[in-house]
Amino acid sequence: MTDPPRESSDQPSAGSTDSAARQPDPPTDGWAGLDSSVHSRMSATASGQHQHGSQGHRPPQQPPAYPSPSAGLGKPLLIVAGVVALVVMLSIGVAIGFVAKGRDSFGMPTDASPTTRQGPITYSMSGITNACDLVDPTPLTKWASAPRLDPDQEKTPQSGTFGVLRCSVYYGNSAGDRFPMNLAEISVRADVTDGSAARRYDYWKRTAADLADDGSVVASGEFTGVGTQGYWQFEADNFGGIVDSKHFVCVWDGGVAVQVTIDLSREKESPAVDRDELDAVARSQARKILDGLQQK
Repeated sequence: MTDPPRESSDQPSAGSTDSAARQPDPPTDGWAGLDSSVHSRMSATASGQHQHGSQGHRPPQQPPAYPSPSAGLGKPLLIVAGVVALVVMLSIGVAIGFVAKGRDSFGMPTDASPTTRQGPITYSMSGITNACDLVDPTPLTKWASAPRLDPDQEKTPQSGTFGVLRCSVYYGNSAGDRFPMNLAEISVRADVTDGSAARRYDYWKRTAADLADDGSVVASGEFTGVGTQGYWQFEADNFGGIVDSKHFVCVWDGGVAVQVTIDLSREKESPAVDRDELDAVARSQARKILDGLQQK
């Protein structure tokens, strides 16, 4: 029997062919470290295995050059560091803002005024000799030309620095004036008390309303800006050829209550006097009395 021909050693064995055919293709979609040289080396290795598979010699394969874990961390670390620095700077800015809030360019708190008086104002009549020293009669000359009677003043001490002050000043026209019947009077009263000024103010306000003449034109209201609280009342009567008008103001502040009354009696043909004009004079007198009674 003739033996079957033997296979030449130049032909690759089946096992070698399958091994070469199963070599993995180079990755193409995620490994940044694999370059064209690696792909060429793997192709050459597969070819050598195909040619020399019968000898069982296989060149050692180099492992793929995977990217280093720290290679891609540089930019993220820089971004994180930048964010942290920004947060710190913002925190410092907010802290400076809180410290600077409420202060002006000179470092003084904006809600503090150098002219603001600290603490309650104390009033006293101990330094007053003549109550009429607290009154300015000059505005009366708008409505009557000259003093008609001597000023009438009264000082009634009670206890310590407390008591009552009163003053009345009278002006009138002379016989040679165009309207010789015109008269003007201003009366003031100040009660320096120990805690009862607000009650005195309320009493004066009620009394003024109750004493208004029937048939008179009456207007009234409260105001601020002079003392703690103020009240005004205006009355006007027309009897025959004479027009009478009265403007009353009372205020209170701390331990003092003040009232000012302006009475005018004018011939009907005289120029009319505006209520606002009387009110301005009365409030100015009340403010002058408060200033004069402050304990320095």
